Amino acid sequence: MSSHWRIMETIGTIKEIWRYPVSSLGGELCREAIVGSSGVHGDRQYALFDPVSGAVAAPEKEPRWRPALFLSSAIDADGPKIGFPDGSWLNLTDPGLRKMLGGHFGFDVAVGRYGGTDARTASLPQVSNRYSLAPIHLVTTASLQELETIVPTSQIDRRRFRPNILVEVQSETGFVEMRWIGKTVHLDGLMTKITEPAKRCGMTLVAQPGLDEQAEILRSIVRHASRSLGVYCEVKEPARVRVGASVSRSALTTPA
Repeated sequence: MSSHWRIMETIGTIKEIWRYPVSSLGGELCREAIVGSSGVHGDRQYALFDPVSGAVAAPEKEPRWRPALFLSSAIDADGPKIGFPDGSWLNLTDPGLRKMLGGHFGFDVAVGRYGGTDARTASLPQVSNRYSLAPIHLVTTASLQELETIVPTSQIDRRRFRPNILVEVQSETGFVEMRWIGKTVHLDGLMTKITEPAKRCGMTLVAQPGLDEQAEILRSIVRHASRSLGVYCEVKEPARVRVGASVSRSALTTPA
């Protein structure tokens, strides 16, 4: 018989929940969210693309797409929408959206959908998803603080890394989520398995609202963290998650 018990150890709390309805655009903070097997409900369902070539926006690779980082995306009662620097918001099916996008980028840009069953956007063309990611992207405050210590002259803001869930850890320091890979972590009622580190790209250094371009951020992640910050998670048991809820993992303990 085993002399160990498996208990749940609280390791932090959910500090922020993010949803990014349109890939590469800024997202929206949520107080709570439904998370299913494919991730946060409504997350990364749409993309900008070049209607001439059919190529999906890639701001981390092509400078012409970098203005995407100055746009926002959100979902309200009328469906998904895009926000512009002047404060205006247009639904994805608004007849004037393509003209607004063209003016913002300086070339013709359209919106497509990856799939889905939302009747409000069924008229949008389907595009290929160039990402192959796990459902949830998780980053801890400890990792952001560690990076800030390594690069004190840079603006270390969680928006550069586009997490779905930002976890505020209680006592661990350093790039702590890397030590969770292969383990089961409970986010509120959501059971996840941490599967792999999140490899970083040029999106971490380019300018976006309130943040200057800072190449040293990516250089430091490459040098000190094998180009990784944050982790990807599989969803084992879907649930609703909420800000402020506890984050826990199983741990072995020896009976007294």
